[in-house]
Amino acid sequence: MKRTYKTATCALLLSLLAPAQSIAADTGDDTFACMKEQVRPIIQVTDQHQEFDLVIRNECPGDVYWAMCIDRLDPWTHRVIESLAPAGYVKAGARTRVNLQMKAVPDADGDVVRAQEFYYAAAYGINSPTRATCVANRCEPQKQALRADLRENETAWRRYRRSVEARQAAECPEHGWNTDDVSDCRNAIAESAAPELAEFQKVDESLRARMAAIDPETCTVYGGNVLELEKIGN
Repeated sequence: MKRTYKTATCALLLSLLAPAQSIAADTGDDTFACMKEQVRPIIQVTDQHQEFDLVIRNECPGDVYWAMCIDRLDPWTHRVIESLAPAGYVKAGARTRVNLQMKAVPDADGDVVRAQEFYYAAAYGINSPTRATCVANRCEPQKQALRADLRENETAWRRYRRSVEARQAAECPEHGWNTDDVSDCRNAIAESAAPELAEFQKVDESLRARMAAIDPETCTVYGGNVLELEKIGN
């Protein structure tokens, strides 16, 4: 039996396409390396959710039972909200998918919105249905310190952006005859803030790289995408 463990950001399980069937064939592959999984983000993002497809492709010589565990997490507290357990049967040479909607969740201040996160685990069987082992409770403790550093950097980053926006509003009034002067003023303030903003981004990228390096075979994280970005206006 093969079990794979990956992580992602998600909302509600919408649909399961591919009916379970009752006859299984011997794949001749005890490791199920011929079963391929893909977490595929769907480009369209609304202010309510982001969608993902979890795709399973059967490249084995026979039909295979499959099962998933999807631990849906709050993107701010990383508490497990719900564990979903879709399962089914996929014929040789065919594929099946589970569609997920990642709900938008605001932060405590209500001004930044992230899509929910999820951990994804898959398992396969030949002669009978199987179950996938959930991994959230094992993976999350490894990330607590890094998550705290990420949030601290994000908070400081957001406050700095707001201070720059406040300067633009105070020093570059939008009323007057010469709109070019207003634009130049805002651009000058944005340019002066660019090095500090770049440093926040550098720290963010470094912390996320360290997060991604934690046991990538079992605890890879997908999701948590910011759906409402604060940007310095020009």
